[in-house]
Amino acid sequence: MFIDHGMGIVIGETATIGNDCTIYHGVTLGGTGKDKYKRHPDLGNNVMVGCGAKVLGPIKIGNNVKIGANAVVTKSVEDNVTLVGIPAKSLQNVT
Repeated sequence: MFIDHGMGIVIGETATIGNDCTIYHGVTLGGTGKDKYKRHPDLGNNVMVGCGAKVLGPIKIGNNVKIGANAVVTKSVEDNVTLVGIPAKSLQNVT
């Protein structure tokens, strides 16, 4: 895992992070306040989380996923997806 400019990063206690992930400044891997026990996201391998992005809740982020700057991810995503926006959507589904 590589944390670039680690200022302002929040990683919840039940979050997991796979191999070869890159996390930029201002990222939150957090909870939503609705869940007990497992409250934070699981990142797969080779995931890039852009500056200011929020990944929230007990969701799974697949392998080789790229999350754009300031995106807000609240749903699980499969492998090999690029997510952008608020709420985050796959670039394949953005018009």
